[in-house]
Parts: sequence; C-alpha cells; structure tokens
Amino acid sequence: MGYPGLNTANMTKPALAAGKNALVIIGMHRSGTSASTGALQCVGVDLGKKLYTGHKGINDKGYFEHSDIADTNDEALAILGSSWDDILLRRDEWWLRKDLIPYAKKIRGYIRRDFSESALWAVKDPRVCRLLPWWLRILDSEGVTPRFIFVIRSPFAVHRSLERRDGFPIEKSYLLWSLHYLEAERWSRGHSRVFVDFDHFLENPAHGLSKVERVLGINFPVAVAKAAPCLEKFLSTDLRHHKKDEEILERTPTLDHAVSLHRKLIEAAEKGPDSLRIEEMDELWKEMEKLQKAFPLALVEHIRSTGALRGKLHITMNRLMRSGSWYTGKPVRFLERLIGRDV
Repeated sequence: MGYPGLNTANMTKPALAAGKNALVIIGMHRSGTSASTGALQCVGVDLGKKLYTGHKGINDKGYFEHSDIADTNDEALAILGSSWDDILLRRDEWWLRKDLIPYAKKIRGYIRRDFSESALWAVKDPRVCRLLPWWLRILDSEGVTPRFIFVIRSPFAVHRSLERRDGFPIEKSYLLWSLHYLEAERWSRGHSRVFVDFDHFLENPAHGLSKVERVLGINFPVAVAKAAPCLEKFLSTDLRHHKKDEEILERTPTLDHAVSLHRKLIEAAEKGPDSLRIEEMDELWKEMEKLQKAFPLALVEHIRSTGALRGKLHITMNRLMRSGSWYTGKPVRFLERLIGRDV
C-alpha cells in the first residue's frame, strides 16, 4: 500500500456525497481525541446521536464516542481475545476471521442508520486504531471514503492521565501509546491524513481546523469562522491536564521507542504528512516487534488467556451502567454509601 504524498497547494476540494465521507479520529486513549472531536461538532460534523456521556473529573464534557460503535468494537476485541489495553501485537491477518463478520455487519448497520444522510461524519474511538484493517474493509464495503485526523499528545502526558485514572505503570502506558499510533499509521497509508499537535490545537483551534480542511481537501458544513463562538465556549486550556514538556528520568527501550515515535509524529504535525518518512516508520515497527519478542512467553500467554475475559467484563459493565435498573438504583447506592456501604 503506497503513501499518499498529498500536495494540497492546488487541490480542488471535492463535493462530499452524503454519507460517503468519514473523518476517522486517530489517537491513544487520553490523548485529546475527545476534545478534538467535540470541536468537530462545532463545524457541523455529524457524530451520531447515541454518544457516551462524560465522567466527572475525567471527561467532563463528554467522550464523543458513538456508544453502539464503541460497544461493538469492544465485542470485536473480545472475540480476538483482546481488550482496549492489550499490549500485544496481533497475529497476521486477524481481520479476516469469520467470527468477526457479525460485528462488521452491526457496524455497517449503524453507519447506514445514523450517517446515510450526513454531509460529513466522524467516528472517534481509540479502539479503531487497533482494529483499523478491519474497519477499512467495513468502510470500503459501504463505499465510504475515510480521511484520517491523527491527534498527537505526548506519551508522558497520556501516561500521567492513565496513571491517575487506571493506575497504569509507565511501561504499559508507553507500549499502548506506541501500538495505537504505529498500527494506525501503518494501515492508513494511501489515504488522506493530517497530523495535529493537541497542545497547539487547544491554543488555536480555528487554525487547527482550517489546517484539517486544507490538508484533507474538504469543507466543513459550518465555516470555521462562524464556529468561533462554539469553539471558544467548548475548548479551553484547562482541558490539558498534564503538560507535554514534563520529562521522565527512566530510560528503557520501551520508553525510548515511544519518544522517538512521538518526535516523528510531531514533525509530521509541524511540517505536513509528506515529511513522515515511511522507511523510518517501518524501522520503528520492526523495533516494536523486537520488543515484543523479548516478552517472557508466560507473560504473553497470560495476557492472551485473560484478554477475552477482561474484554467481556468491560462489555458487561458498559451494558449494566446504561441499563434502566442501574439508573433507578442510583439513589439506593448513594444512601448505602452514606451509611458506610459501597455497592
């Protein structure tokens, strides 16, 4: 699959056929994809009606993830014996597995149901980074043209957020960060894509959105200038909970790999996608394969054996928390916590 090598200077922006053009938001969990995708709503990009709500102190303004699609991605990962925080590369051509077909059918149904009349729609779910070859087959079967927005946030900032929310050690955070961007970059070659530095985007979202339009050769349904009041209300620098310029003292192959990858992605954000040298990205892929081969066999087998179980538990909790009984039981659980019980 070749590299797009886009020259946008004299590009004529194509007319967007309803339902056939999708922005795919690429980024690791906690990397600013929620804020970036929320900003897309301000310029008229359709995200669907069934979105995950936010959690206080984590994503107060929302996740901007299509709940049906995100749940189906979780189900697909569970079928693969995986989950959102799986640190392993998967076996070759896993996306051709027949047991994934029912879940692809579900996603195609959601696309037809929710986006068939949309001038421009977007899907934001970090799980897509790890499922991208499968997702490309789904989009192609629906005649949808994907355009990729890579939202880049430093691995250290992402780690600090994951450490706070999930208690992840730094090696796991950095491995996950690298896998999300490595796999997404590898599979998005040949498609229109733009790289966005999240910290710079927060400082000047209008400039960032104009850059997305220019590089991807699209027009947002709502002009960026007209969206300024919405952007000002929605975005603020307090969304950046951890600064990107903090440094770590540890030096390990895993951490060094992520730092090198981050440097190349930020360069692509500053200089444009043509500056990303594919041979260097391939070398980083080989380094990741080498890192993974050094994992103890017992660790690999343990991760694979527990991945499906953890994935299914995550799916069950999502369904439970959105059920009617969960919502009606909230007052009871609140009272029980007040008297010293936790449920």
